Amino acid sequence: MSTYQAPEVYVKQFIESVLDGVEGAQFYEEMKVPYIRLTADYGVENIVIEAEPPCKRNRGREQLKENMKKFNKDLGILIDIPIERYHIEYPKPCKDKVGFELYRRFNDRFEVVYAREYTESEITKAEKELKYVVDLLRRIQVAKEKPTPENLIARMNELIQKHMPMLKKITSSTPERARLYFNVWKNTMELVYGGEVLNTIKELEELFINLTIYVTWLKSLDVTLLEAVLGGGRYNLPTNLYLDGYKAAVELFWYRRALTRFNINYLFERDEYDWVFDPSIAPQLDQFFRDIGTFLLSVDWSYEIGLDLLKRIYQNVMPREVRRQLGEFSTPDWIAQLILWRALHILVRGRPPDNILMNNLSQEIIELIDEFYKKHNRVPRFIDPTCGSFTFGVHYINSLLKWYTKKRAQINLMDFAKQIIESVAGTDLNPVAVITARTNYLLQIHRLLTIYDNYFVIQPIIPILRIDLLSIHISNSRKTLDMYFVSRERDVMMLRIPLELLGIEANENILDRLQSIGMNISKQLIKMDEQKSTFIHCIEMSLPLSIADRVKDMISVARAFTALFDMGIQGFENEIGVKLSSEEVKALEKFRKDLLALEEMSLDIVWHSIVVNHALALFMAKQQFDLVLGNLPWVNVSKYPKGYTEIAKSIAKELNVSPPSQAARKLDISVPLFAIALKYLASSFSVTALMVPCSIFRGLHGAAWREYISKPPYTIIEAWDLNDVKPFEGADNQPGIIFILKREALT
Repeated sequence: MSTYQAPEVYVKQFIESVLDGVEGAQFYEEMKVPYIRLTADYGVENIVIEAEPPCKRNRGREQLKENMKKFNKDLGILIDIPIERYHIEYPKPCKDKVGFELYRRFNDRFEVVYAREYTESEITKAEKELKYVVDLLRRIQVAKEKPTPENLIARMNELIQKHMPMLKKITSSTPERARLYFNVWKNTMELVYGGEVLNTIKELEELFINLTIYVTWLKSLDVTLLEAVLGGGRYNLPTNLYLDGYKAAVELFWYRRALTRFNINYLFERDEYDWVFDPSIAPQLDQFFRDIGTFLLSVDWSYEIGLDLLKRIYQNVMPREVRRQLGEFSTPDWIAQLILWRALHILVRGRPPDNILMNNLSQEIIELIDEFYKKHNRVPRFIDPTCGSFTFGVHYINSLLKWYTKKRAQINLMDFAKQIIESVAGTDLNPVAVITARTNYLLQIHRLLTIYDNYFVIQPIIPILRIDLLSIHISNSRKTLDMYFVSRERDVMMLRIPLELLGIEANENILDRLQSIGMNISKQLIKMDEQKSTFIHCIEMSLPLSIADRVKDMISVARAFTALFDMGIQGFENEIGVKLSSEEVKALEKFRKDLLALEEMSLDIVWHSIVVNHALALFMAKQQFDLVLGNLPWVNVSKYPKGYTEIAKSIAKELNVSPPSQAARKLDISVPLFAIALKYLASSFSVTALMVPCSIFRGLHGAAWREYISKPPYTIIEAWDLNDVKPFEGADNQPGIIFILKREALT
C-alpha cells in the first residue's frame, strides 16, 4: 500500500490547518468542481478558496472566477501550497515555488490584488501569512467604502486619535532622527509662515505629528494608486502594510523599494515626515502602519475622486484656528476656475472676455484649450509658482482631460500623458503642500499612465518642486535660503548646508568624521541680530551648471539624478543620452560620493529636497510657461527670520521692486515673488495672473512694483479688487488679482 497521498490532498490539509487557526471561521458546504480528484475547495464567510495541486495554480484561475460568481463573493483565494510532509512523502514532489493569489471582483472584472510565492523551506511562513490574509479579509470589508471627504476625514481622525500618544512619546524621547527632522520642519515652517506667527501655535509638536500621519497616509495612497494602474494589484501595498507592518514600511519607503519592480525609483524624496520609516523608530509604530493598510484596503479607489478631496482632508488635519493663525487660506475652486478661464482667453484671443462670468466656464475653458492646440499643436504650458495643494493645477489638468475626451484629440494616450507631465508644473516651499500637490496631480493623471510589459511607458515624475521661489533668482553673492546657502560661483552652483541650523552639534568628532570621508567643511559668519554674530559650520557641495545645457527636459534630469545615486555616472549618462565631459564626470562623481556619505551619517534629509529640486529649478526656468497662475503668499518680510528678511529685501532691490524709503518696512513677500515669476517663468508671449494683497495696487509700498509690471514687455490687462467679495472663509484680508500680458518684441 502506498504511504503517500494524492498531491491535492496535501494542499487540502494545508488549507484546513490554516483555517483551523482562524478564530471564528465558518465553513460552508464543500464545493465540488469538475476537476479530476480535486476536493479541497472551500468558502469561508466572504471568501471563495480554490485549491490546486502543488505548482498547478494556473489551471484553477477560471474555476475560481466561476465560483466567485456562483456564490456571489467579491473575494477569492487561489492556492497550491502543500503541507511540509508533501516534500518528504511524495515520490516526485514539484520543486518550483508554490503560493497563493488573492482576487478581488470589480463588477465583471477579476483582478489579482495580492500574491505570494514560497520555496520548500518557507511553508511555515506561508501558513502564517495566509492566516493573516484570511483574518484580514474576514474582519474588514475590502473596497466597500467610497472615497468621499466625509468617510476619509472620519477615518483620518481615528488614525490620529489612536496613534498620537505613541508618536508624541517617540518625539519626546528625542531619538536622533526624530529630533533632526523636527528641527528641519520647524525651521522650514518659520520661512513658510514667519517665526512670529509660528510662535503663536501652542502645540507645535502635535501639529508636526498630525502632519506626519497625514503625509504617511498620502504616500501610501500614491503607491496604491500606481500599483492599480500597473496591474500589479489594487491593494498590494495596503495588504503588505497590514501583514508586515513596520517591516513593509521600512522596505517600501525608507529604502525606496515601493515601486522598483516596475522600474520606478523617483516618486517621493526624503522629507521631514520620513522619520517614522527610520529602521530604529519604525518597530515602535508597527500597529500604526498596519492601520494605514487597513484604512486603504477599506476604500474602493476605482471611483473618481473629487477635486476638493485632499483639500478637505488637509483642512481637517490642520485645524481651522491654526490655519487662521498661520494666515493659511485655501483658494476657493470658483476663483481658480475664473482665473484660469480669463487667463486662457487673454492668451488665446489677446484680450479678456467681455463677460465677468459665464454659466458654463468648464466648456468655455475647453474651447480655449482647443483653439490653442489647433494653432500650436500642443497644450498651453502652465505653472503655479506657489502652488499649495495645487488647486489651480488640478483645475487645469481636469480641464485638459475633459478637452481630450470631448474634442477627441488626435493624440495617443501615452503622448498625452507625457505632454501633461512636461507642461504642467508647480513649486512650493512647504513640504506638506508639495506632497499634497503631487498626490493631487497623480489623482488626476494616474488613469492615463500606460504600461508595457509591467513597466510604465511614461515614468510618473511629478513636476512639483520643493523650492523657495526666491532661489530661482540667485546672484553671484551668497544667499541664505531655507537652511542652506546657495550661490553661483563661476560655472558651478554651490550648496552649503549648515550643521547647526539642522540641529546638529558641530563638535570635533562630527567634523573629523565628515572630513575623513572627503567632505569639504567651511565656516560662515552669520548675523543673529544687530549686535550678535556667530560662526556656523557648513558642508559644501557643488554642481556643474553646464549640465543644464545637456538635458532636454525636467523629467530627464529627475531620472538622471536618481540614476546617478543608484548607478553612478553611467546611469546619469544613460538617462540624458549624452556623454559628459571629463570635468563634468569628475564633479558629479564627487557630488555623488558626498551625498552617499551624508546618507550613511543619517544626514539624508538634506540631499534630495535641496539638491535635486534646485537642479530641476534650473530647467524649469529655462522651459518657461504660457500660463503663470496662482495665489502668492502675503507676508510682511519683517516677520521672517532676520537673515531671510535681508535676502527678500536684497532680491527686491536687485529686481527694482523695493518700496521707497518712506515705506521700506511694508515690503510684502508677494512683491519680489511676483517679479521673479514674471522674469524667470513667463515665456515670451504669456499671461501671468496671480492673487496678491490689494494694498500693493494703491499703497506707496507697491509703487515700484506697479511701475515694474507696467513697462514693456509687460502690459496690465486687468486688476480685480475682491475686498468686498471676501472669498476666503474666516479671513479678514484684502485679496486682489492682477492679469499681466507679457509680449516680447521679435528680434
